[in-house]
Amino acid sequence: MKIFYKTFGCRVNQIETESLSEKFSSVGCEREDDLSACDMVFINSCSVTEKADKDILNFVKKSAAMGKKIAVTGCYSSLFPGEILKIAPQAVLIPNSQKHLSAQILFKASSQDDFFSVSGSYGRTRAFVKVQDGCDLKCSYCIVPYGRPVLKSKTYSKTLSEIDSLIKKGFKEITVSGTRLGRYECPETGFSLKELLKGIFSLDGNFRIRLSSLEPMEIDSKLLEICRQAGEKFCDHFHIPIQHCCDNILKDMKRPYNFAFVKEKIEIIKEMFPQSGVFADIISSFPTETCEDFKLNKQRIEELSLSGIHAFTYSSRPFTEASKMPQIDSKIKKERSLIIREFDLRLRAFFALSMKDKKLNVLSLRKKDGFYLGLSSNFLNVILPDKCVKNQFYNVKIKTVNGSFLAGEI
Repeated sequence: MKIFYKTFGCRVNQIETESLSEKFSSVGCEREDDLSACDMVFINSCSVTEKADKDILNFVKKSAAMGKKIAVTGCYSSLFPGEILKIAPQAVLIPNSQKHLSAQILFKASSQDDFFSVSGSYGRTRAFVKVQDGCDLKCSYCIVPYGRPVLKSKTYSKTLSEIDSLIKKGFKEITVSGTRLGRYECPETGFSLKELLKGIFSLDGNFRIRLSSLEPMEIDSKLLEICRQAGEKFCDHFHIPIQHCCDNILKDMKRPYNFAFVKEKIEIIKEMFPQSGVFADIISSFPTETCEDFKLNKQRIEELSLSGIHAFTYSSRPFTEASKMPQIDSKIKKERSLIIREFDLRLRAFFALSMKDKKLNVLSLRKKDGFYLGLSSNFLNVILPDKCVKNQFYNVKIKTVNGSFLAGEI
């Protein structure tokens, strides 16, 4: 059985797909990267935006038209199974809560695994390990808690064993990921993310750990100190889903903090990690966002001295409180989105320029046009000399900055 895998959505979904592909391989299935040549299409869906919904249905329609066997799991298939079956009545729908059992459901394979694990990452030099799933925040704009309502975590021992195995296989960078990573809690020992990271950093080997994302209220000095003490084993890159910088919008979003709280957290990060890359999710055009709110949001983003923005335009999602509010005109949405995305480019360019004449720890990833492309610990693209070797660390003194790309001396 040749399977074509299609993943929609976040990094967590990508990690889950990698894990599932390995489970399918263990029962004799073969990964096929050519859609036309596969026997089955396996879709790991997302429903975080209206566009994601449309993209998923279009891909299901395309696969059905090609006569492919179709299996769909993920948030969209759990929330809107009827929409998929209208297009592809023959599709097998696997609830999000049973996603980890996909191989058993489809091929009657036997497995006792109750969480996702990845023994290697398909075609990549970096590995991704999911240690937590589920969210119970119930923000007024977000559909994720409806698709992943149960908080659950991988055990401490299994996580360390999995990461140790990846290190021994030669992976140099491992991203530890979760829907709410800061809510990690080992089901056996009660260990928090702090204890987990201590254990990971104590493993032998030449590797570094990158964290996927952390909510502002889940960042504290103790956690940051554990990361700082790890030295080059920790990537000084922080992805924080702030969502907005106006207190009234944060309140309407049902986010449990205000701007002053966020600013304090980022100031602590920058004090402890002077060269860190601090990136934030920002949503524009939330239903109650006025012109004044939008201007203040941009002004306060500038106050935070962020390294970049993951910009999102508000998308009305079923079941959420915000979907029942009067919505902002689509033209205004596009204008605000464009302004935020242009602002992001300026922030990233300024961050890159600020690294000139500084030393960065860079992992070489792949060769292109006679040079190696690398990724720094603080999440910058760095061009390395031809003499470099793939999947090795280099301390690079940055001499040239061209847009978002840097180059330097080893």
